[in-house]
Amino acid sequence: MTDRQWLETPSIFKGTNYHGIEYLRDKDSTFYMKTCGVQRCLPGYFYPHNAREGYHLHVVLSGKGVLRVRGQEYHIHDGQMFLLKDREDMFYQADMEEPWYYTWITFCGEHAGRYMQYAGFTDGVYVRDCNIAPTEFFAIVKEILEHPHLNVSSEFYRMSFAIRFLSLAIESWEMSNEAPRQNSDMTVDDYVNYAVRFMESNYSAIKVSDVADYIGINRTYLTAIFKKKMYMSPQEYLMQVRMTKSKELLRKTDVPIYVIAKEVGYDDQLAFSKMFKKKYGLSPEQYRKKHDDEHTAQ
Repeated sequence: MTDRQWLETPSIFKGTNYHGIEYLRDKDSTFYMKTCGVQRCLPGYFYPHNAREGYHLHVVLSGKGVLRVRGQEYHIHDGQMFLLKDREDMFYQADMEEPWYYTWITFCGEHAGRYMQYAGFTDGVYVRDCNIAPTEFFAIVKEILEHPHLNVSSEFYRMSFAIRFLSLAIESWEMSNEAPRQNSDMTVDDYVNYAVRFMESNYSAIKVSDVADYIGINRTYLTAIFKKKMYMSPQEYLMQVRMTKSKELLRKTDVPIYVIAKEVGYDDQLAFSKMFKKKYGLSPEQYRKKHDDEHTAQ
């Protein structure tokens, strides 16, 4: 059965409009999935959410309904997501004419609330646009429901998809114009350390903009914090890594200079040689010969 058929065919829910998994045992964890499912609601279907445990993240696939919480009423439609928050009294109801059809996952654990904030559900926020096709969330829950077995491999499989669901929700928030650029609890040291490791592993084929994109922060911000911690710019550090690596290759190998140039990110051997001589006062050829002469003398 195709994803589209699974989405549109109520019979897949074993003769009902509901299909879900619930774990009766609490997990000894800071973050875990408690329940998940898909429900095609009947007209006017309602549910009083009376201070239940966990964060119940819903993505509306079609139709519409209403959510009431803290004296506010939210009219929610397809292409939106809404969150029932931990131990808060809420009430939600499907529309009489176009009842909603949604998929959801319930997350629990002491880190769950913070992770929901990463997905845009800060204090007072319960509803937002999806920004990513709701069917992508549906496909994730479908995978979980198709692996209900009570064994260790299936449990890890389900959790991997639950984390993917959350990751997609966070990604969809980061796509929003309302989302802050830095949407995490990373410190300045974390960002700089990530940048250093990324440059040291990928020095031959990256620009500073690639480093910033990899980390997920603005290039100007990266440059500012990098200079503060490393006393040089990311560009200067990247150059230093390349030159250090080229020295090592010149000392330890007989690889031709033009190959070493490409290895450290230079398509033009002449440009590489100029930069090397500016840095060390010797051309690559002179540096290699000097090292070979010293090694022979020993």
